[in-house]
Amino acid sequence: MPADNCISKVEFHFRPMPPGRWVNRWVVAGISVVLMAVVGALWLYLYVKSLEKPYSELRGYRVPTQESVDRFLRQGNHRARFAQMLDYFDRRGVGEVVEPQSLLRQGTDWLDISEPAFAIAPESLWPTMVTTLTLVRDELVPSIGPVEVLSAYRTDNYNRKTGGSRSSKHRDFCGLDLVPQSNISRKELIEEMKALHARLGPASHMGLGFSSNLRFHIDTCGYRTW
Repeated sequence: MPADNCISKVEFHFRPMPPGRWVNRWVVAGISVVLMAVVGALWLYLYVKSLEKPYSELRGYRVPTQESVDRFLRQGNHRARFAQMLDYFDRRGVGEVVEPQSLLRQGTDWLDISEPAFAIAPESLWPTMVTTLTLVRDELVPSIGPVEVLSAYRTDNYNRKTGGSRSSKHRDFCGLDLVPQSNISRKELIEEMKALHARLGPASHMGLGFSSNLRFHIDTCGYRTW
């Protein structure tokens, strides 16, 4: 290769870049830095918010996150006791009527009253919940579809702080506060549940009450409605 060609190629590689091209590179680098900063700030914001908000929304109500459930089950002998309760329900055919871990939820206002989000009912009360879950499985779900549990067993402290009745069936692990998974309207829900309550009659010992929006209560510890 002629020497002048080699010199020309070297001169080409080391030729000073036009000022405009340097400006373009600085603009691209600046935009990249800004984008990285925005992504980093967004990640940090979401992380902090996740620490501040230990709950998710369920039909407009607060329910504890899965991380909160896992943390509760790691404490003491909670996991072993919960497994015993589920085995008890499974052997009676009601273990999968609702999401099993939802039966640990005391309510939706635990943050407001500074009480634990979860509690495991004493073994002596498990039979009452079997009766209620059987009603949910055989009568309620065929009428309105699958449901989600907002509140199951409540300790005396939780029930008192939340303003519950002294005779609350949640204390006996007989009552459940539920919301339907379907897109049923409140009017349709009330009509369906009232018709179900009337059809089953006093023999069912079914208690039925309606709260705000789509939240409602059922139990099998006394035929009544409110």
